[in-house]
Amino acid sequence: MKSSFTSRAVCLRGPLSRRWLAPAVLCSCVTGWLFAPVVARAAPPSDIPAEFSFVPTASNQPVGTARGIFPGRVVWARDPLAAHWAGHWREKSDQWWLDANTDQTRVDAMFNATLLALTGTTSAAQSWQAIFEYYNRTARQLDHRGYQPGEVVAIKINLNNSDAAKADNYTDESPQMVLATVRQLVNSAHVRPEDVLIYDVRRDMPPYLLTKVWSEFKDVRFIQNAPPKDSQPKNPAYGDHHGLEAADWVPGIEYSNGKYWEAKLIAKQVFNATYIVNEALLKAHSYPFNTMEDGDSGQTAISMTGKNHFGSIKGTWELHAAINTSQEAGVKNAYSPLVDLAASPNLGAKTILFVLDGLYCGRKWRTYPLHFPNPPFNNPTEPYENPHWPASVLASLDGVALDSVGLDLLLAQTKNNDDADGHPRILIRINADDHLFEMAQADHPPSGTVYLQGGKRVSSLGVHERWDSDVTMRYSRNLDPVNGKGIELLYLPIGAETRPPAIAAISATALPLVAGGWTAGQPTRPAVLPGRGLAQHDFLYAGEAKTRDIYIVRGGKIAWSEPSLGPSTTIQLLDEPATPEAVHFGNVR
Repeated sequence: MKSSFTSRAVCLRGPLSRRWLAPAVLCSCVTGWLFAPVVARAAPPSDIPAEFSFVPTASNQPVGTARGIFPGRVVWARDPLAAHWAGHWREKSDQWWLDANTDQTRVDAMFNATLLALTGTTSAAQSWQAIFEYYNRTARQLDHRGYQPGEVVAIKINLNNSDAAKADNYTDESPQMVLATVRQLVNSAHVRPEDVLIYDVRRDMPPYLLTKVWSEFKDVRFIQNAPPKDSQPKNPAYGDHHGLEAADWVPGIEYSNGKYWEAKLIAKQVFNATYIVNEALLKAHSYPFNTMEDGDSGQTAISMTGKNHFGSIKGTWELHAAINTSQEAGVKNAYSPLVDLAASPNLGAKTILFVLDGLYCGRKWRTYPLHFPNPPFNNPTEPYENPHWPASVLASLDGVALDSVGLDLLLAQTKNNDDADGHPRILIRINADDHLFEMAQADHPPSGTVYLQGGKRVSSLGVHERWDSDVTMRYSRNLDPVNGKGIELLYLPIGAETRPPAIAAISATALPLVAGGWTAGQPTRPAVLPGRGLAQHDFLYAGEAKTRDIYIVRGGKIAWSEPSLGPSTTIQLLDEPATPEAVHFGNVR
């Protein structure tokens, strides 16, 4: 069904979507929107290596314990106009990361909408207060405790293809996404600029990133692999490389298999940070064919928030065998060092927010941006030089849930996506979700590993789940908001009209608001409706009197309400994508 947004929008899930009542002026209309077919691919070419044959587990079987203000919630915003690079990948004068090709204002808007939806708040300041309070309450046992001046917020970004003179079009963290995050922290969360630390300790900072951030926030600090180089710009406010530092290595990570040495070392600057924002890329890690890229085929399946911390330690090479499906990780349900990195009190356990930069995605560790041909992206793949990209931002307070959604999105794009040689443009290595099962069930992992941090058994790090299908993209909390125990995926189409999947697509202002922001799923106006008849059916009741209130009723009780719908409000009812249906209020047609 089509989804359009005016002042507010609500999309119903599951059986509710076909049962509604409304005393206001309602009409049903059919539009011409349909999903493009996801065509099953013929037998793959024989030269595809066997390890690139990942088969996902059964749908909607969540494992682990969901985290977050709204447990298991993942928010995905997409604005097709945010990323419009022409795709001239060989050129070094019209790169994807220039502001002329990636719209800073639209990226800011996407990230802001994502935070509002993630926290159920109505302003960015409220969102960050909720995020800090949630983290401090659950991780530090500090009630009603927000950010305090002097507490450092480290932003871990992915710069796997960066160097001190970077001018190519290989994918890295977009400078627009980094600046959007810094703006949020400084302007909305009121974090002091000198308390913001941006880092990837395995690479050097690209010149364009330093220039972009320092031109607006002169006291933000950067940590990189080596001391500043002459090719890197100086901080314009100071006339030198003030704020650009090399990592100062200290012991900080313990591994539950009792191995490694240099992989135990992390930057002292990160060790001393109070909080971390884990800002990774929506990207696969391996691909066996070099049609554009160079470099080896990679070691593991995906490069998202779990593996992002390979850029937080010194001895990453020591861990490669443990994640390589041609080596130790080729055994199903093997020990994963990603669990220890995520659970370390000096690293992953400091994370207050997980983000996936999906503006330009990729298929392996060294990759050019990649088009996503399947819904809701519908990017043309030929010629490569076209301005249509994934243009997405995803975020969650549950890193396992976020990477689970990221894996589902990537796997969906392996289909109906062959190049001229008959090879899928994206392939996923085997055992791609093994580390997610290990993280979700860290206290009783499939590998049998006893994961320990500080002598204590590691508990579940979040919830892992496979969605129901590549067409409907629904998780257990989408299918059953009351009893679901897994992931809830919210999709926010922004900007140019986009055909959304049949999941819960809502505007940020349409979220049910609850005092304090902590009691997710609680009705705002609990009441029992009179009569036995209505109690037997779930329905939508909308447009009450002059205030145009709207209610979702389940089992005879009001499960959700939203007051004072304006005259230009649109309510979208989502069910099967091939059966569009819309309900309109007032003068909207």
